[in-house]
Amino acid sequence: MQHIFALVLPRLLLVALLCSLGNAYGATNSTKMTFNRPMDTAQARFVIDLMSHAYAQLGYELEIIDFDHPLALAAADKGELDGQLGRIANIESRYENLLRVDFPLFKFELFMLTRCHYCSLQELSRVAIRNGYPVTEQYLHSNNFNGQIIKLESVAAQLNLLAQNQVDAVVLLDFHLQQGFHYRAEQPFARHHLQDYYSYHYVHKRHEDKIPKLLAVLQGLEASGVVAQLRKKHGL
Repeated sequence: MQHIFALVLPRLLLVALLCSLGNAYGATNSTKMTFNRPMDTAQARFVIDLMSHAYAQLGYELEIIDFDHPLALAAADKGELDGQLGRIANIESRYENLLRVDFPLFKFELFMLTRCHYCSLQELSRVAIRNGYPVTEQYLHSNNFNGQIIKLESVAAQLNLLAQNQVDAVVLLDFHLQQGFHYRAEQPFARHHLQDYYSYHYVHKRHEDKIPKLLAVLQGLEASGVVAQLRKKHGL
């Protein structure tokens, strides 16, 4: 009996090792790249379309899942997501596990709406921003805003507080104002340009080897006119 066990044990160990290696290989060689679903805007649709083309050329499927947006950056940094579809440059200074693909996806404006026409940021005491978009809070801190920052879950909530005189200003990304109520929302208020930014694609550091390939593919899509076609398709 002991002799039979001695013969069988090495084989069992070998089978277990092969299964373990097979599982590890499958986990690190998934053909899907998973990202959280962004707010539905023309810019988001363009980025999803473009990155679907880019990943397809590398043999990967872009998978978009529903995920709590304010938690998405931290989740991507932890590796629970494969990265972020689009974020401003230098977000990696705060989320060190995220690496930028140095190809600007689109340009956007950060601006402020106030009831006063000539007030400066430093004169305001309460400002409402959209939760989950660090660019707004980063801008306020870098420009020495010392007032209260109120984080809200929607643009509508921001505008409502401003209309009700509960905040002095709201800070917005231009593409978050939907077509249709864009001018109605701004009409009673003064608009102040703050800064222009570019959005970039980010991947978790475990995908670092994909960055040069992604960059080359994106540059190729731009050179061939595909990027311009997709911009036109999505109205950018």
